[in-house]
Amino acid sequence: MNRIKQIVLAVSALAVTPFANSALITTQLENMTNGGGFFGELTFEDTALDTVKISADIAAPINGLTKGDILGLWFDFADFSALSGAPTISGEDPSGIVTEVFFGENSIGSQLAGYSNVNLQGTDETNWDLAIVTGSNGGPDFYQSFSFNLIIAGLTANQFLEQRVGMRVQSIEGGSFQGGSAKLIGEGTPTVTVPEPGTLALMGLGILGLTIRRHSKLH
Repeated sequence: MNRIKQIVLAVSALAVTPFANSALITTQLENMTNGGGFFGELTFEDTALDTVKISADIAAPINGLTKGDILGLWFDFADFSALSGAPTISGEDPSGIVTEVFFGENSIGSQLAGYSNVNLQGTDETNWDLAIVTGSNGGPDFYQSFSFNLIIAGLTANQFLEQRVGMRVQSIEGGSFQGGSAKLIGEGTPTVTVPEPGTLALMGLGILGLTIRRHSKLH
């Protein structure tokens, strides 16, 4: 019994020490060019070292469109100096959704070179740190939601906390192309930490260990 106590107490000491949880940051975006009425959502989640999963969505119930095409995304980082090396993309869903990446501190404008239809013109928002071209630029496929992993040395989801996010969307309503577009701007909301099952187990073991320790002191 004493041996079991020793093991539980040793593990519980680790269980009650600080630990890192994956952060989930949600950004709500609103149309800045057509008088409102069009919305988007992005989420940022730590999935591995230097890796953040980015998910973009304009599908119902966020919008009432039956179709839509997200053409590009723009981002700022909280501390660009904490990052090093070039960004890479993995885990795209659907496959090949990201077609080009622009990267450089305060160096990305509202118009992306070579992509006349992928822009934030009319929003007065420029000097971005990162821009990503997505989708098929108006067809034949239309993407209302997708996700991918952004990998940069030093990157965490908190780099997107309370930072600008831009989105260019081509509007499709009722299943037919309406010729409209929307440029959306938003900022990341406060971090929500989500304990993982393993973390919860460690917390339970830590409480058990503290209970055993208190019981031992009373006898």
